[in-house]
Amino acid sequence: MYELFNKRLIKYILLVLAVILILILPLTLIFSSAISVFDDALEGLGKYNGIRLPIVMYHGTIPKSKDLGKFVITPKELESDIKYLKDHGYTSITMTDLINYVYNDGELPSKPVMLTFDDGYYNNYIYATPILKNYNMKAVISVVGEFTEASTKIPENNVQYSYVTWEQIKNMNDSGIYEIQNHTYNLHKYNKNRLGAKKNKNESIEAYKDLLLSDVGLLQQKLKELAGVEPNTFTYPFGYICNDSIPILKEMGFKATLTCAEGVNIINKNKKDILFGLKRKNRPHGVSTESFFKNFCP
Repeated sequence: MYELFNKRLIKYILLVLAVILILILPLTLIFSSAISVFDDALEGLGKYNGIRLPIVMYHGTIPKSKDLGKFVITPKELESDIKYLKDHGYTSITMTDLINYVYNDGELPSKPVMLTFDDGYYNNYIYATPILKNYNMKAVISVVGEFTEASTKIPENNVQYSYVTWEQIKNMNDSGIYEIQNHTYNLHKYNKNRLGAKKNKNESIEAYKDLLLSDVGLLQQKLKELAGVEPNTFTYPFGYICNDSIPILKEMGFKATLTCAEGVNIINKNKKDILFGLKRKNRPHGVSTESFFKNFCP
């Protein structure tokens, strides 16, 4: 009698479970589909409102130097930064990646970051390259024509003060690690005559346009002829932004500009002009990686 009761109880429990599954399974599928649709909507909404893009600005990278400071860090600090970004799920992108996202409906990783090096120091070529390669990261390097020309004529290859030559620029571009951008040919200076590539107060638009066409255009020409590179981004020397330059740079074929203004960029592909005036954060020596990235790349 007891065994018969147990068998009936087990059958009853199995029957109840079967009924529950029949009732719940469609709801589960519906709920799962709803979650999927909701997630897709959130992703779409996030892209519509904008993707967060931090851009780090580096300059020199030397193990030991009296110049270590605001614009020169050690390779150890650089590697610490790269490792931090990797460990926190960031993927490096280039300006072309960003431009394709905005202009050509391309894709970006879920947590993009851009690593930029200004001026074209030879020490970047020596010390930054193996670090970037080891962590499978890319970087954007903005070169100055007259600096490269001088180092090509007298190739000392000194990590303290040399700049990359035309051949080294080609090697960097061909490596797939670096993307080369335009930092002017001969306007990387500031004095009483001019502040970087900024238009002078009483200068006519026509004269200013001629200046950019001849100087920035010369570097475009040199990079194409000697390194097989055609930059799509202009990097303002010393961050001296000039609104008058934007229509001229657009006419020259540039799709974006990099500045020294600090902050995080919110990229919205519905607002293409957001690429003109991209903000960056300068990485100084003597600050821990965690402190530098605390709020910038959490």
